[in-house]
Amino acid sequence: MFQASKKIKQHMIQSRILHPILIIATILFMGLVISSCGKESKPTEEEYLIRVDSIHVEDTIRKGSKILIEFYGVIGTNGCSRFSRFITGNDNAGYQIEVVGIRAVGPNLICPEFLPMLNGTVLELPADSSGMQLLKIINPGVNQIIRKEVFVKP
Repeated sequence: MFQASKKIKQHMIQSRILHPILIIATILFMGLVISSCGKESKPTEEEYLIRVDSIHVEDTIRKGSKILIEFYGVIGTNGCSRFSRFITGNDNAGYQIEVVGIRAVGPNLICPEFLPMLNGTVLELPADSSGMQLLKIINPGVNQIIRKEVFVKP
């Protein structure tokens, strides 16, 4: 009987020490979990210049009609990329065109595994002056320009 009471006493002493330690450890763990949840950054989007592989456009167009340009190329390396818009500028010689994409970026980002393509995405430009019009498609990189001349007849 004496040994049983001795074991009970030891158990009570251990539980008095162990119980507060477990409570403190639980509180610290919960604090870490709660504080780490708020710091996780969310994915954002960024614009970039899409590399155009080729274009298709009629060689001759009537003045007053539209120059229809079809664009071909890979938009991005995975499903987190997509076509956004065209940026165009013009002068007397013709048009300068940039093709802009948007991609999601950020930690722990899961993107569908497919290659988004331009697949003939069309840009319409006015053919409002007669003569040769030079189309310049600006690609990323130095001197990466696709040039195509279109004759606009009166």
